[in-house]
Amino acid sequence: MTVRRTAVAMAVAAATAALVTSCSAAHPRSTADEPRTGPVAESSSSVDRSNWPEATPTSGLAKGLSLPLEAYMETYQDTVALDDAERHLETQCLADYGLHVTFPPAGQTPPPSADDSNMPRRYGITDRAQAEKYGYGLPDAIQHQEGTRMPQLTKDQVEVLTGRTSIRRSPADPAPAQAPSTFQGKAIHKDGCAGWADDRLGTRDMDFSLVSQLDGESLTRSQRTPAVQNALAAWSTCMKGKGYTVDTPYHAGDIVTHTDGSPSKEEIAVAVADIDCKQSTDLVKIWFAADSKIQEQQITDHRSALDALRTRLGAARVTVTDVQKRDAR
Repeated sequence: MTVRRTAVAMAVAAATAALVTSCSAAHPRSTADEPRTGPVAESSSSVDRSNWPEATPTSGLAKGLSLPLEAYMETYQDTVALDDAERHLETQCLADYGLHVTFPPAGQTPPPSADDSNMPRRYGITDRAQAEKYGYGLPDAIQHQEGTRMPQLTKDQVEVLTGRTSIRRSPADPAPAQAPSTFQGKAIHKDGCAGWADDRLGTRDMDFSLVSQLDGESLTRSQRTPAVQNALAAWSTCMKGKGYTVDTPYHAGDIVTHTDGSPSKEEIAVAVADIDCKQSTDLVKIWFAADSKIQEQQITDHRSALDALRTRLGAARVTVTDVQKRDAR
């Protein structure tokens, strides 16, 4: 499994004993050992995309804003495309062992933002129309998702899929024991069908933790800059003029009790005041400018690692398309 999806897979495993894979170093494979595969189905085409987050905010004070590090992040669209391709390859690989599993299409539980920057709420709430309806909460379609129902796997399916005897429930747990080396006389791939799928897609050990770390650091550092401190003070003064005593937008939602799905008039009033004060003080623009400047320097300092990551992600995107075309012949 790639590092980019480890946390997600652990959560899925804990809830459903479903799709997971184990992490290890890359390894060579003989083409003679490759499972027969059919076309990589574009299964996400059957998924409702109406609630998928936009790559760049299209409304509110953050409209059109994109930070420099976002060019190196995996977007939600990337996640869905790669996960769909991985699941399809795993399904075909398992079938090659006589094991039949159908994984659901990815993209059924979209997050509030398209990537780790969380631009719509990076500096607190920024969309007045949403605040007027949901206060500090999220839209109903995001807040109340049914989740993806993953299949229950048999012991044989787990072993052939992961190359392990059981599913690892948490990163803190020890790695499960190695599965037998063969299943009904056929060699099991190292790390199972999931490892084989990752190798075919080129996503094994593709790690976005550096980007996430730098992104978090830039937000913290930018908040301490004089320009942002002055803007925060102006925003706080504006809020006080509206009857609310609060130091930063991150604490504004604590002024009133929030109830998911049914915000009170008081909560909506605070949320609207919060955004209006951001607009009148240019807080979002000022903070974004400071944040961007720090990220530009971070990119300069870590260019080699970041460029290598972006190249790998780009290659994985191309591979998904190539596999679809090649296997469709």
